Amino acid sequence: MNSIKKIASSSPDTKPFFSVLPAQLLMLWGSSQEPWGVKDIDSKYIYANRAYYHLLKIDPRKFCIVGHLDDELPSPISEFASHFQQHDRQTIEHQDRLCSIEIHPYEADQLMRPYYFDKYPLYEEQTRLCIGTIFHARKVENLLLKKQLLSRAKPGYFLFYPPENVFTEKELEVIFCVLQNMSSKLIALHLGLSHRTVENKLQVIYRKAGAHSLSQFSEYCRHKGYDHYMPQKLLSPTSQLLDMSL
Repeated sequence: MNSIKKIASSSPDTKPFFSVLPAQLLMLWGSSQEPWGVKDIDSKYIYANRAYYHLLKIDPRKFCIVGHLDDELPSPISEFASHFQQHDRQTIEHQDRLCSIEIHPYEADQLMRPYYFDKYPLYEEQTRLCIGTIFHARKVENLLLKKQLLSRAKPGYFLFYPPENVFTEKELEVIFCVLQNMSSKLIALHLGLSHRTVENKLQVIYRKAGAHSLSQFSEYCRHKGYDHYMPQKLLSPTSQLLDMSL
């Protein structure tokens, strides 16, 4: 990581970064109707297309995003800067695409809208070191999912990757259901498990979390970030688990 930071901070401006961005990509992003952007290793913007400016309702003639952090933007999303930067760091650490759902006031009318945000590691071609992230935003088109997400009536986000590698995939599904205030019998029904299996998994989950009650476990989840985790399996159009009253 130190070598990556050295490369990213060795130049006072962003010009060197454009040498690692293929001209074809810049042309594609520039003409795209979907938001695209690039950040350096410190989460400072080094590129954003017009669609991203439009998404945030920022006039590029009055404010240039390049060189700024999320908390410096004249946009409501600035309040979630720490989350965006954590997403950047985890993308770099995982060396893979990571996706989240962002629910914020977007576009010209600043209405609450859910967007998928995909982030990818950006590599320097010669050294193969990761020097930042590329992001791409796309609308959530599933009408049922949009309705369920917008029922929150407040800004927020959900991640499709767990904050830690502590729990198994099935345990994570149970955790999501628990945080939706579902009983163990209802969890069993929705996940296609027996009631006994769910009870056993809950015991294992509580033991791993060091929790002895639901309130302790809920606090653990808030502290670790599991309250923002959403299993991808539960995103099917027929899923009825997305009670966004968290």
